[in-house]
Amino acid sequence: MKRPMSVMALALVLIVFAAGCAGRGGTELGSAMPRPDASVPTKSDLAGMWRGSFGQVMTGDSGLIHGEIESQIKDDGTYTTTWITQLVAGSARAGRLEVAGTVVANGSRVIFNDARSGPRMTLTRDGDTLYGVTIDPATRRVTVAVELQRVTAAPEAP
Repeated sequence: MKRPMSVMALALVLIVFAAGCAGRGGTELGSAMPRPDASVPTKSDLAGMWRGSFGQVMTGDSGLIHGEIESQIKDDGTYTTTWITQLVAGSARAGRLEVAGTVVANGSRVIFNDARSGPRMTLTRDGDTLYGVTIDPATRRVTVAVELQRVTAAPEAP
């Protein structure tokens, strides 16, 4: 008996999501909620410009959502992230979305809290790379993999 493709696809998403939650070190398990000891990042932690890309983890008849992402993190723990979605054949979706809010470091986790509507994006940090799986903020229904590389650090104070 064949299993429906949707069940297999769902299982694949859960495996990818669980792997992202477990992180590369595999020692930090549990919720993405910040712990009481979570702190606002300092210049040396996260402040600066981060650039990368995002792409839909699963595809269907909606097309493949992918594009570029840029995040400016300030010393005070605020951020502005711009999602630029590429036009996909057979789809009218292409555009630019800007979100802003606060960012908190919690061990190897970096938690972006959207000031507008409260959705949160949690990425794992490995040196100058942030990566993870999250919900596309434009559709709020599509899962995307995100990877950002640090482009510049915040300038030192005089």
